[in-house]
Amino acid sequence: MSERDLCKLRLGMAGRVYVDAYPGRPFPARVSYIADKSEFTPKNVQTQEERAKLVYRVKLELANEEGILKPGMPADVVIPLDSAVAEGH
Repeated sequence: MSERDLCKLRLGMAGRVYVDAYPGRPFPARVSYIADKSEFTPKNVQTQEERAKLVYRVKLELANEEGILKPGMPADVVIPLDSAVAEGH
């Protein structure tokens, strides 16, 4: 997640996880952790463009009742940030 979106993110927000093994099947998830420091910092962060490239770790919890999701599976996450800001969360 980029620094520009970090201010919109809150613990407990709902999201969806998509894994390559199950294309088109969303797995519901919730934000369980947001790092307070960036994980990746470009070599030069003097400009606004470079500061926008800071990356923060975000962890999600998701149910895996079927046992089909495995650690390390490639995944994409969708967290609708615009609706949370509009709702005042």
